[in-house]
Formats: sequence, structure tokens, C-alpha cells
Amino acid sequence: MNNTPQTSMNMTLDPPGTVAIVGAGTHGLEAGLYGRFLGYDVTILERGSVGNNMLHESDADLIILPDQCLSPLALSAVATQHAAENPGSAPRVHPTTVSAWIEQGLIPLSESDLLRGRIKTNHLVTSINAVPIELEDESEDASEYPPDFQLHFIDSDGAEDTLRVEAVLIATGSQCDIEFMFPLPCSYLHRIESTSPHDAAGLVGGRRQIVEVYSQLAGREDLDLYRPPRV
Repeated sequence: MNNTPQTSMNMTLDPPGTVAIVGAGTHGLEAGLYGRFLGYDVTILERGSVGNNMLHESDADLIILPDQCLSPLALSAVATQHAAENPGSAPRVHPTTVSAWIEQGLIPLSESDLLRGRIKTNHLVTSINAVPIELEDESEDASEYPPDFQLHFIDSDGAEDTLRVEAVLIATGSQCDIEFMFPLPCSYLHRIESTSPHDAAGLVGGRRQIVEVYSQLAGREDLDLYRPPRV
């Protein structure tokens, strides 16, 4: 339940608030990992498979440096998981093709401890509507609180279902076929708008937007998990 009263300045969501991310590509997985590091209850819904929007160019060479495919945060998560599951093995090498980026980067990231079980592939989100929150204290006015979001989707078995969350982040790239049943823009609904998630400028721009989204949710302008720690 989105139980933070609305004000013109307060659009925060305290962990473990619920966040739905639509899209399990480069930015969707990064956004999910970032949210999990902060303690949010994250669910990622993807219409196809992990890295689905990159499959059409899977045999292409990278147009970025191999070590730029994943953020330092994601690289650390994948390396830690690999070392734990393969003690004594050599470190992973950076990918040189888009298919290797998916198989050696995005898929292992999706299977890391922080994201495992939170990614629903072959789940097509069709529409999102706003629903009033349910207050335990009947003397309170529900209109003073932002509504929750209800995502309508078709799951991998072809059945229709819903997911109710407090915040939504759209990470589907330039394409978005979701029907929004409320006026936009809307508080607590964010979209990563990047011209291309597959080149250096697009990747960095998308990660910067992820930082901005969670900085707003956490109410901390100085929050940036990608920034190297001071020593």
C-alpha cells in the first residue's frame, strides 16, 4: 500500500515498498538490481525473454567497450555470484558480441541472488490503472494518499492476471504498447527514456535516469550507487 501522504514536495517511497519494472533488458535489469540494493520489493515483467529487445542483433559485434556492458554494480553482482558457485575458477571474461552480452552478462545478472525469482519472462503487460489504497483507519481520507498501480498482464500460460504495486518503472526502450488508464505524467510512474540502450551514451544516460528515479523515491539527492566510494 502506498501509505505516504501526498504533498507537492513529497514523492518518496520507503523500502521495502513495491516496485514493478516493465522490461528485462539492459536498463530493466539494472533498475531491478539498483532497487534491490536499496531494499525495495522489486518485480520485473518481460514480454519475452531476458534481453528480448537485443535478440534481433545477437550476432552483431559490440559497439561499446566490453566492460561497459554492465554497470560496476552489476559486474560486482555477477562476479560475486560466479565466484560463489564456481570456487577456484577463472574470472568471467567480458563479452565481445551482443549474444555473449546476453548470455554472459544479462542472464547471469538475472540469476544473481538479488534478482533470482523476481523476473517474470513471457509476461506481457497490457495496461496499467490506478487504484485507491485501502486504509486500515477508516477515519483517514484516501484521497490524501497517492493511489497504487494495478498492472494487467498475460502470463506465460496465456492467462490474464494482475499485480498491484506502489511504483512503476517502464524500461521497454522506445517501444511501449501499454495502455495507461490515467492521465500522464503520473507520480510514482517513471520511464527510462534513452535513444539507444546498446551504445555507450544510451547506457550511461539510462543509468543516470535510474539514479534519478531512486533518488526521488528515497528522498536523497546525493544517492548514487554507481559513484565510486571515497577512500
